[in-house]
Amino acid sequence: MLAFVLAALVAPSSPSPSPSATATPLPVIATVRVATGSRETLHRLPVAASVFDAAALANHPAMTGDAALGSLPGFDRDRSNSAFTNYGQLRVSFTGAGNDRGLVLADGVPAQDGFGGQIDWAAYPTDDLVRAELLRGAGSALYGAGAIGGVLQLDTFGPAGTTESGGTLTIAGGTHGTVHNYARVSVPLSHVFSASLSLSQTQESYFDLPPAYASPIDLAAQSQNSMASIRLRYAASSATYLEFGYRGAWDDQQEGRSNYDFSRRLNQNSLGFVHSYGHASLSLMTYVRNAFVTNRADTYPTAPGALRYTQYVPTNEIGAVLMWTSTAAHSELTVRGDGRAVGGDSTQLGSNGTLQAEGTGSQRLDGVAVQETFTLERASVVAGVREDGVSTSTNTPRTDRAVSPRVAARYDLSKHLAFRISDGAGFRGPFLNELVRGYQIGPVKYLPNPALIPERSSSLSAGLDWSTAQTHIALDAIHTYVNDAISFLTVSPTVQMRGNIARTQTDGETLTITRELSPATRLQAFGTSQYARVTGGDPATIGKRLAYIPSVSAGLNIDTTTGTTGVGLSVTYAGPTYADDLNTQPLGTALLVGAHLSLPLQNSARVVLDFENATGARYLSSVDRYGPPATVTLGLTVPVSGSR
Repeated sequence: MLAFVLAALVAPSSPSPSPSATATPLPVIATVRVATGSRETLHRLPVAASVFDAAALANHPAMTGDAALGSLPGFDRDRSNSAFTNYGQLRVSFTGAGNDRGLVLADGVPAQDGFGGQIDWAAYPTDDLVRAELLRGAGSALYGAGAIGGVLQLDTFGPAGTTESGGTLTIAGGTHGTVHNYARVSVPLSHVFSASLSLSQTQESYFDLPPAYASPIDLAAQSQNSMASIRLRYAASSATYLEFGYRGAWDDQQEGRSNYDFSRRLNQNSLGFVHSYGHASLSLMTYVRNAFVTNRADTYPTAPGALRYTQYVPTNEIGAVLMWTSTAAHSELTVRGDGRAVGGDSTQLGSNGTLQAEGTGSQRLDGVAVQETFTLERASVVAGVREDGVSTSTNTPRTDRAVSPRVAARYDLSKHLAFRISDGAGFRGPFLNELVRGYQIGPVKYLPNPALIPERSSSLSAGLDWSTAQTHIALDAIHTYVNDAISFLTVSPTVQMRGNIARTQTDGETLTITRELSPATRLQAFGTSQYARVTGGDPATIGKRLAYIPSVSAGLNIDTTTGTTGVGLSVTYAGPTYADDLNTQPLGTALLVGAHLSLPLQNSARVVLDFENATGARYLSSVDRYGPPATVTLGLTVPVSGSR
């Protein structure tokens, strides 16, 4: 059927415009907002940052957002495999700081689950992402708890305005049972109302269990996930708008044998308000989110396929973020306040329905930050401080408070070369999940610890930034220290328990290069070397590498956008890393190559061809999962357009 449709669409038609007439310039020097709270170019920032714009995301072959972001400098989980990974392991680390030491925001809303810290990547497929910005380094002084190693801001598809409408419909299928359907449309409803809708559905299948976690009865694992997003915007004027958003995600994984699976359901509603007046702006974002996870483990290795336990993990949270900015001739004052309330519990039932374990709790997190940015012709300085509080109600209630400062400066050494340096502190309290919920993978039990105390950190970074019209090169070094770092610690060969490590240290360097190869072709490359290890605490772990933090990583992306033709090449190298604190579970290395090709057909339709893991690399994405095999996907994209 697909071949018939393609044959009809490629029938002879009028000549297309020449590529040079429709070439879309791709920026070499991007601008970001996440680093300081106001938009600035990468070259003029006093801190390091990375960005994927709409072209880079549209030309990336990966279907899942976490896989695409593995090509983003500073994103440590570059072998992330959300479609086939236990949901409790879907965590992030930035700039080598370690798991859960990075904050993720999606359209201004915290994307990490407030109870467990993991991210439901099914809610953010690559097709729905239009921009990703990453602050590489300490961000707690502005963004609060969790932003130790950086802050990732994701922007998703939304209303285009009150005069234009348009969208796309994509239907694709490929090897390993891959099905990927995505649709999005933005429409004006009146002269003040506009709306957008996006829908995604993906399924895949392959044998994902490595020998140490496999059994003779295993079949191919199955993954299915769906997403829906609705946004309604009311534009009272060019300076004021109100927007309602709904985002839902439904994720199911079956690991290839009976009673070894999980499902997750997420529903989120948000309401945002933005008002600009004079030289100031005010924004308010509120959200309510509920999630429900069902996790089943079988009695592996003694009785594969026999039910061991069923876990039910319902969570809920409500939060708000208020931000006010006032701009003067050479300075900008920013005040940010946010708070959220989180609740949830974990109930574990045995194979006969008897209660085996139960943990419950709630948290209140709040903070206020003040930041001043001073800008001169050849220099800029950012200085800020924030106070955070975390109140936890479990069997052992407690309240923790911390103050996190940050100072950063940039100076232009010449017309093209800038020097930057920054120093900042960070803070993260334990998630409720770390305090009350345990689980089991194969024969190994992973236990909670209600006695965990918060992490505190400090980061010092410095870098050089070279910029011309066609080339942008930056070299940045960062040193991050975390006291009382929270991690799984090995108790015995079959038991790991969360605990506080006295001190960890990460020393890293990142080189990034962006080069214009032609007006419509851009090369982006990076290389990172980082030594993330334990420097204080148990003698058995001192000197050991931090789990899931690669010692070396590198990437290369080439994007070409000419008219409706898009070409993308992605090469990512994930260096050696470990899955445990004693470094007895090596994950090896992975060289992943992908390609994207989007070709115009008749009537403005396009045929899309994607190759993921084109070399067929066999690698571990986590200790109990193989990463996806070589996958080829062929799809058809049909535009929907019009005007009011």
